[in-house]
Amino acid sequence: MGSQGEASISKHKATTNVSLVFRHFHPILAGAAERFRRYSIPLAKEGLTFQTYTLREGEEHLEEETLHAGLHVRRITVNGGAWQRDAVLFQKAYETLARLPAHGQVLQTSLAHGLARPWLKRARAHGVGCLYVGTMVGDDDVPAPLWRRILQRWRMRQDYAHFHTLVASTGVMAQWFEQRGIRKNRIEIIPNGVDTTRFRPAADASEKAALRTELGISLEAKLVVFVGSIVPRKGVDLLLRSWPETLAHHPDARLALVGGFERPTFMTQDRIAALTEYQNGVRALAESADVRGSVQFVPETPTVEKWLRAADVFVFPSEQEGMGNVVLEAMACGLPSVITRFKGLPEGEFGEPGCEFHLVPRTEADLTAGLRTALADPKHGEIMGKHARDWIRDRMDLRLTLARYAQLYHRLGHRH
Repeated sequence: MGSQGEASISKHKATTNVSLVFRHFHPILAGAAERFRRYSIPLAKEGLTFQTYTLREGEEHLEEETLHAGLHVRRITVNGGAWQRDAVLFQKAYETLARLPAHGQVLQTSLAHGLARPWLKRARAHGVGCLYVGTMVGDDDVPAPLWRRILQRWRMRQDYAHFHTLVASTGVMAQWFEQRGIRKNRIEIIPNGVDTTRFRPAADASEKAALRTELGISLEAKLVVFVGSIVPRKGVDLLLRSWPETLAHHPDARLALVGGFERPTFMTQDRIAALTEYQNGVRALAESADVRGSVQFVPETPTVEKWLRAADVFVFPSEQEGMGNVVLEAMACGLPSVITRFKGLPEGEFGEPGCEFHLVPRTEADLTAGLRTALADPKHGEIMGKHARDWIRDRMDLRLTLARYAQLYHRLGHRH
């Protein structure tokens, strides 16, 4: 992937239009959707235009909006459950595509289930290139009878049947697809690139001090930053249970939890109730007497790079990820990162544990030990951070990713 030729974005002369189907889109900061919103800006210069079909989350969001010359957003008001809403989004996308010549058209999504399937089938039959972009490695260890596992895998193959190509962000995700019957020649590995201009270390001590002042963080504090939603999968409760012991050894440490409490992807009332209970528990842990005053909740922000540049250590105790892009962003900012082993961890694709990052088992004691180690030796952390940034710049730079996507879009849109 790292060849010099791939670093140059495709010079394809034809125009390709990509119809994106996402449940949530800008201004909601949903991971993959926000990533492709950012990708669309440089890709618009490469003969690519984007039309997004997404849910209208509130009256304050416009039904139609052009975010830039190459990206138009259509927000649709739909009632019903999550899958029913998805089906309407696919229907609207197909109805538009059916009125257009199929040549130069691509339909992209990260949604695949039975109610979306008929519209994907019609789009493909019309001649549209269909692309699935994976965002998560699924569960392999959920107990279920053999017949149910066989049925689930059969359904999954049916759900993916109408996609010409499936993009995996890591080798682990690609293997997960293959294990579920997806042919290898339909899978393309494209890492989630990192904008190493946006995500960079502070230029010097004065820039870091200015950021600390802007963010309201003491210049003397050892700042540990977590970035992610306050949801069970991200492991914030585990982090907060490990924090008292960390604080006992580093009383000047401060923990910033950068991420929103509200996530619209939790649709059902049962899931909302479970999420609320979890988040209340997280708040209680953060307000307990032994850590009170050392933990700060920071709302979801489009300028997360400021927190990373101001930090001394990054921590990520997630249970399950597709790639964990925020880890790559922290590494690009030159931070020593303490991460727990999660489902989907791409061994070797983040670098080498102990050199580019700290990797610890996902237990309270091990996470505490990892944080204590990272905080105790700033000089070693500086060396690790430099290695981490070099790794990202050489292998995960956004330009490489954009070149791969530009080539893929044009190839799918002009197959005939």
